[in-house]
Amino acid sequence: MEALHQPGDIIAERYRIIDILGQGGVGITYKAQDLKSSQRVALKALSLRQMGDWKVLDLFEREAKILAQLEHPAIPRYLDYFQVDTPEDREFFIAQELADGKSLADLVEIGWRTNESGVRRIATQILEILVYLHSLKPPVIHRDIKPHNLIWGQNAKIFLVDFGAVQDTYRSTFAKGSTIIGTYGYMAPEQFLGQAVPATDLYGLGATVLFLLTHRSPSDLPQERLKISFRSRIQVSEGFANWLEKMLEPDVKDRFSSAKEALEALRGQRVVAKSKSLAPVSWKALLTYSPL
Repeated sequence: MEALHQPGDIIAERYRIIDILGQGGVGITYKAQDLKSSQRVALKALSLRQMGDWKVLDLFEREAKILAQLEHPAIPRYLDYFQVDTPEDREFFIAQELADGKSLADLVEIGWRTNESGVRRIATQILEILVYLHSLKPPVIHRDIKPHNLIWGQNAKIFLVDFGAVQDTYRSTFAKGSTIIGTYGYMAPEQFLGQAVPATDLYGLGATVLFLLTHRSPSDLPQERLKISFRSRIQVSEGFANWLEKMLEPDVKDRFSSAKEALEALRGQRVVAKSKSLAPVSWKALLTYSPL
């Protein structure tokens, strides 16, 4: 995707572009300065001219709508949604507070490593965010939990960013034929069928934890009947391995039923036994599963 703006550009007579933070399937995100408040912000931009599918605009508008409703200290605060028209294009923008820090993906790329205690602290923070999101009415499913969307800030505080794949479950819970949204390696099997429930985010978190421990994409690890075989590749306690295995169960019915349950298990308030079965998991079974 071609960058729409360069450092120094002024957007809507208010935001000065500083740098590009990242880009994905739903727009380019810039670091910018609000000239009215001097605040640093994250400014996500979408070009009508560069859009290849109207679904992208629908996702962008949905992201803005849901962000405006969220209030959590680990989710950068929504500031504004606006559009700018020029003779050549129409651009849409979402402004949020800037989460200062580096993504977990960037940290691993420069050689950062952690251990079981470290990933437990990270997973605990993310689960606390997911408990909040999934408790909303309707529940909000992020659908793209991955190292790139988790920012390591000051004092090891984790921020969750990029709600471009977000879904509120009243809209399209397990609607067949839905657009496949997510990132390969971190997507739960049901996402390949265009489906998502709150436990879908648990799989993404499990895959992220596995990446932090192995420094390899989960998609590069061996699988058996859709289950990732990881125990011989990490050095963690059996209890934590059991917890991680349950997070990564390919059949959504075998995962923790909620982020709250997964958090309680991580804190030792629930006992998680090692999975005893490797029963085949079929795509047909996943397709016909209903969360209702």
